Amino acid sequence: MTDAEHDSASERFAYSRTALARLALSAELRELADRAAAGVPTTNDMWARPGEVVGDALDLVHQAQEVLARAVIYERQKHTSWEAIGEQLDMKRQSAHEKYKDAVAEWQLALQEPHCPAPPGAPVRGLRLHEAAYAPTTAGRNLDAWAREHIPAHRETDHPVTGHLPALSTAEEMVQVLDALKHLYGDMRTPPDPEARARLTERKAALLDRIAVEDGRPEAAQQAEEARALALQLRTEVAQARDENQH
Repeated sequence: MTDAEHDSASERFAYSRTALARLALSAELRELADRAAAGVPTTNDMWARPGEVVGDALDLVHQAQEVLARAVIYERQKHTSWEAIGEQLDMKRQSAHEKYKDAVAEWQLALQEPHCPAPPGAPVRGLRLHEAAYAPTTAGRNLDAWAREHIPAHRETDHPVTGHLPALSTAEEMVQVLDALKHLYGDMRTPPDPEARARLTERKAALLDRIAVEDGRPEAAQQAEEARALALQLRTEVAQARDENQH
């Protein structure tokens, strides 16, 4: 893989959106399992405040609701109908849609805009996209290790989580990158972020290199060179803008 393909800010494009949704669901399930397991020992019962155990149980219910929302997002990413989802939830299609449509819409937005808008003067932006979907390689590695350690049936399985995620072809990954580039121009009032554009253009160049080799298309290699030149120009502009802001 090239440096562009290893870029932590864009590595999610190497995964299908269904795979990203599944990793987010797996991460929430692991969190729920760990938090539930923490309540099994009785060693701290004598120091618990009145009602504390009820509060802990309620926290688990809230965590389970997050798991359920992630499950709905995953099913919708697989194109499961609202009717089928509603049937599992024992509610009508419209009720299921009304209950979870905002969560699904937020997921779709986060895929394109992984960070929340930064408040004025804030040094960093908060992450809107689920961490497991933003950094899927690290998340998948950690989830594989967790499953091997905690689930006896998978102790000898190399990749119990990542080994069965839906694959993504080079062409499909290119579609995702081009879609992300198009999204940068979605707001006509705001110019596209040059750093984000450079990052995506570098990834586009890496994919064009792969297409040139895999499909035997020399014109793709030329397009890759042009994309790299554009990315370099954008990186230079970003660096110059930073220098000007510092003086």
